[in-house]
This record gives sequence, structure tokens and C-alpha cells, in this order.
Amino acid sequence: MKVAHVCRSLVRTAGTERFILETSREMSRREIETRIYTSTVNRGLIRSTHTETEVRHTVLAKSPVFHFYSDVLIAKQLIDSASSWADVIILDHGTAAAEYSWRRHGLPCVPFFHYDKYDPSLFGALGPVVPIYTFPLKAVESKCIRTIPLAFANSPSLAKRMRHYMKGGQLLAVPLGIDVKKFCPTGADEGFVLMTGRFHPANNFELGLRAASNISSKLIIAGIIEERFSWYYHRLQNLVHETPELRSRVDFLNPNDQELLDLIQKCSVFLSPRKYDYLGLATLEAMACAKPVIAYDADDGGELHSVVRCGDDLSQWRKALGTLVEDSKIRKRIGMRSLAFVESEHTIQKTVDVMLSAIQTYTGVV
Repeated sequence: MKVAHVCRSLVRTAGTERFILETSREMSRREIETRIYTSTVNRGLIRSTHTETEVRHTVLAKSPVFHFYSDVLIAKQLIDSASSWADVIILDHGTAAAEYSWRRHGLPCVPFFHYDKYDPSLFGALGPVVPIYTFPLKAVESKCIRTIPLAFANSPSLAKRMRHYMKGGQLLAVPLGIDVKKFCPTGADEGFVLMTGRFHPANNFELGLRAASNISSKLIIAGIIEERFSWYYHRLQNLVHETPELRSRVDFLNPNDQELLDLIQKCSVFLSPRKYDYLGLATLEAMACAKPVIAYDADDGGELHSVVRCGDDLSQWRKALGTLVEDSKIRKRIGMRSLAFVESEHTIQKTVDVMLSAIQTYTGVV
């Protein structure tokens, strides 16, 4: 089987990009030929994946709204490039192009939903007009999903959300997977609280900052700054500057992969205030390192397992964080429970098993 990942860009190791790299690496371990087709790439990210990369340079839209439409056009170009080599495509951006792959090239193409891109809260001031502006794309994507045999989503809850937009089709939940040989406990505990991820409004870092205002521990926010969301990064900095309790205790870092791993393995508590009802990669990585996690409970528990769940009540966050910071025994107990859960349900091996089995079942590619 020759598997091609098609993605908009591959320049940072976070979120979707990390998922693509890790699944490609695991497929390569299984001697499955894998290539990544993208419009732009940081070659340094793929040296250890044993994965070839084909680059087709295109102009990328920077607007969080306009790039939805450019994603489809870019995906079609990349599918054309992959069609002479691949047996199956995993389409990580530009969902509506999946039907084009089947129709134009007779090439099985499985789109993968990594997040709810239609969530109006992700667009700031543009939020009110997003449902209108994206309506044509929703219609095209819905038709696409009904036409093709299979699509993936990174959790049951995201699959449910996307079914609300797509109105049909086979959407299979694929568990996010962690390399537990890399993300593993070391026993280190250096007394600081950590949040990681893109500096993006979806990560809701403001809540974590406010929760940490009544503790004495240092808070580190380790993230990636994207130009189109630089306003959010500056908003967080302003919040820290304007809050005397935080001013001398918060560090903003932009670490490389090894530095990020070191931070996760050395922190005392990991905060995940993102408003989603499933566990993201950053949270699962901390859990794999046996760190206690406080996570936002967006849907009465949702798919949040082996973490401390808190809702909109700031006092809940402050109480939970204060307790964990002060009691190492509780931290260790929750951390070990988290580790066991990841090793059981969220390894990269299980992720690839589910993907390959579904591809063989629904597309006939062996």
C-alpha cells in the first residue's frame, strides 16, 4: 500500500502537523510506503520520519476565512501530483477535494477532520458573518462526504459536530495517538505549571492565566505564534502585564521539539482550558508523561477521561490548581492514572491500526 498525506503546509510540529508526521513515521515502521504532499514544508521536520515529501508551491491565503476555499484548490493540485504514485490519499486539508480524487483519478481519498473549522468563536470579530460566508463550502463538503465511502474525525465528539454540518456520510472516529516511547514519565517535577499549543483563541489560554493568578508557582505558556493570530498572543501578554499577580510569574516560550518534551516532563501540572469535549494531542502528551491535567469540561465530561474536569466557574479552576500544586501525592496518583489511560486508548500504534483497517474495509485498498 502506498499512502499519501495531502496537507496545506508542514512548517511546524503542532496539532495536525504533528499527527501527520507521527502517523507517517508509524506507517514507515510497518514498511508501508508513505509520502507527504504539501504546498510548503520545513525539511527539518521530516528527517526522522523516513517519509518522502513532494512540494508544490502555491500562494497560501492568510485569512482564517479565505483559506477554507484556497485549501480546496490547493488540495486538488496536490491530489493531481499524488495520483501517479499513491494507492490511497489521506486528505488532511481541503475536504471537498476528496470527491474530485475519486471522480477524476479513481483514487481512493479519505478526508480527515482535525477540528471544527466552522466554529464561529475561532474568528473573533468575523464570527457573526462566518456561517453565511462558509455556507457554499458546507454544501460542497456535505455533498462530498455523502458521495465517498469514508471520512475520518479525530474523536467521536468531533465526528458528531461535523455530522451536524455534513448531513450524512460515513464518519469514523480515529483516536489521536501518542508515541509513548518518546512522551514518557521521567519522575521530574520542578514546580511549574504548563500550558502548550498554538497561540490561538481556541486554546483559551486566558482562563489558565486567570486560574493561576492565586498560586505562587511559575506558569509557562509554550506555544507557536502564527502571523494571522498574533493579535491573540499580544492580548495574552497584555493580560499578564495588567495583572500584578502574574506579571513576574509567567513566561512565554517558543520551544523546539526537544525543549517542549523537556518542559512537559518537568512540569508539575498541565492546564488544558481549550473549550472542546475531547482530549487534544498536547493534553495526551502531558498525560503520557504522567502529569496531572486540568481540562475544560465543555459537555458534562464528554470524552475527558483521567483528568480533573472544570467548567466555566473560575473558582473551580483555582481550587483544583491550588490543590494539585500543594499536594504531590495527588499529582502522582492522577498522573499515573492518566498514563495508564493513554497507554490503553491513545497510542500511535492504535491510531494507525484503526486508520488502516478502515481504509481496507471501505476502499478495498490492501
